[in-house]
Parts: sequence; structure tokens; C-alpha cells
Amino acid sequence: MYTPNATPAYQKQTTFGGEDREPVWAPDGESFYYLSEEKGSFNIFQRTPGATTSKQITSHSKHPVRFLSVADNNKLCYGYDGEIYTLLPGKQPQKVKVSILADKNDKDIIRQISSYGATDIAISPQGKEVAFILRGDVYVTSIEYRTTKQITNTPEQERNIDFAPDGRTLVYSSERNGLWQLYTSTIVREDEKQFTYATELKEERLTNSDVASFQPKYSPDGKEIAFLENRTAIRIINLKSKAVRTVMDAKYQYSYADGDQWFQWSPIANGFFPALSVQAAGIIKMLSY
Repeated sequence: MYTPNATPAYQKQTTFGGEDREPVWAPDGESFYYLSEEKGSFNIFQRTPGATTSKQITSHSKHPVRFLSVADNNKLCYGYDGEIYTLLPGKQPQKVKVSILADKNDKDIIRQISSYGATDIAISPQGKEVAFILRGDVYVTSIEYRTTKQITNTPEQERNIDFAPDGRTLVYSSERNGLWQLYTSTIVREDEKQFTYATELKEERLTNSDVASFQPKYSPDGKEIAFLENRTAIRIINLKSKAVRTVMDAKYQYSYADGDQWFQWSPIANGFFPALSVQAAGIIKMLSY
């Protein structure tokens, strides 16, 4: 017990010929924990002041235990092999799950400046991002900051991009395995709102046919996507059921080159399902169903 103005007295607590370090009092003040090399590598030991023996708490052998601390509930915390562990004496050590998120990792970024070559531009519904194709890959850039995120990184070509009405999904065509099909990339985390700063994206193949499918367009309600199949037929896929139906048969159109077929959803009005306006062979048609 500390007595004011008394002459300090010191008592040696450990006698091991190697190193003992980092003592911390147990919450009840009746004992203390410390790190010792007594058993070959640093581990946690417990000792009562004035005692001649100690109790080994941990038995790690490959790496030393470091950075010992204790909480008010007698839970020990320490570092081992680059990880953080907690331990209630008498129980098994528990590794603390640590997730590290960073805005950027410069060592993994190859910085490039491109002044031309972007194609297939699409504006997000909120007007805060622009998606585009550059050298066959999908990118999204912020209109407020000088930040651009690469969405796809494939040896095959991507094209024909469109934002979902909620701005959280992109649909595009990709020539994987030599066949154009539709794919989507979606922001996974609910608390992330923009592609530019998303930390996790999920890509999904949308169509699974043996003929070319490209030029996707979201419906205004975001529930379906219209697209061209085999260059001429207009088909629609329901995103919930994945059912695909034909709304204009290929026999009504003829394609001379990519891009000469064009269609667009009409807005939803008065509760009716939207129609499609179609341009083919120089003729504009209105398609409702």
C-alpha cells in the first residue's frame, strides 16, 4: 500500500534469466499478467505479487506474443503473427476479425491519361456519373471530382451500356467466348450510392443463348431490359423471372451493319406499360404490347 512521504520499497517479482515484459494488473488488483520467454517464446503468464510461481495463460510456439493489455472484464488482448487476439483466461484465444477499407491503393493503380477514344456514353439517372467504353472496357467517372473507376477488365470487347433507373446497376454487351451476350454489374453495399466510389461490385451474365444479344435498354421501371437478338429481333428479359419474350420478330427487320437498328422505351404514363419506338431500314415504328 502506498503511504505518502514513505520511503519507496521495491520487490522483485520474477526471477527468470531471460526477458519478462509488459506487466498489466488484473482488474481485481490481486494478480498481474505479463509476457515472458520462460517457455521459449513470448507468452502470457499470470502471477500473484510475492509468489514464487506463475501460471502460463497462452501457449503459442511459432511466433512471440506482443502488445499485451487487459480490459475491465479481465479479457486479455494481444498481438500474434500480425493478428489481434482476445482471450478470457481459461478459454480459447479468439482472433479479431479486422476489415480494412481504403479509398485507393496506389501500388495497384496504373494511372493513365486518355484524351480520346471513349464511346457508348451513358448518364446516370441522378446525373452525377458518366459511364463509357474505353478500349473495350467499361468505365464510370464522376462529374464532380476527377475520379474514374474501371468496371470491367477483360480481353474481350464490351459496348452498349445503360444505367438502371436506380443508378446502382449497369448493363452492357460483352463478346465473351466469341459471342455477344448481356451482362450487369451491380453495387453490392447498400451504403454505397455511386459506382465511382464503390468498393464491391457483382457482375452477372444476364442472357444465355447461342446467338448474339446486344444493345440493351432498361425499361423506365427498371424491371425489364429490351435488347437485339441476332441483330434484328427485339426481345425483352424480365429481371425477376429471367423469362425472355419476343416483341418484334426478326422477319420485320433487316440489318446491314451494327447500329442500324435502334429502339427506345417510351415513359410509363397513366399506369400503362411502356411501348417501344423502333427505327429500322430508315422507318420509324411504334411497338406496343
